Amino acid sequence: MIALGALTVAAASRADEPLKIDRAAFIKVSNSVDDRFRTLWPDYPAELVGVTHVVYIRGYGAVVTGEVNLAPSTGITPFHQTITKVDVARAHQKKVQRMPELRSAMQVLLVQSAAELRDVPDNEEIAIAVSLFYWVWEDKSGLPDQVVMHAPKKALATAARDKTVGSVVRVEEY
Repeated sequence: MIALGALTVAAASRADEPLKIDRAAFIKVSNSVDDRFRTLWPDYPAELVGVTHVVYIRGYGAVVTGEVNLAPSTGITPFHQTITKVDVARAHQKKVQRMPELRSAMQVLLVQSAAELRDVPDNEEIAIAVSLFYWVWEDKSGLPDQVVMHAPKKALATAARDKTVGSVVRVEEY
């Protein structure tokens, strides 16, 4: 019983200690995610809406967040004054077609982020959350607004080595 009490006190004192987070690693992960999404479809690139951010939440882990327009299309302009049914169908088809590649890229980025974010404790999560951009006129049927993938950092390292990443990553779509 005394040993358990000492362990609890030791754990509590570590929780009060500031965690050193390598800001350069956060920036590197952010840039890596932006670069990957920018180059995923070189012939018809996706569009980043803003920049990717990495935040650390004590007791949870690191969260990588960003917003992507999977198939940028022309909005209303002086030269394109109406959105046609063909425009709507083309944008929807392109986004549906790109979802599997987005999910695959996110899983790779999740593993890479876990390796890069060395200061995040092994027992905490690494998460990547991508919000998808849509114009008000778009058909969103069958498409999520957000894709979130997460897993414990240590499990990601082990699964990457064993090539079983899909078995540890939790995927949620909203």
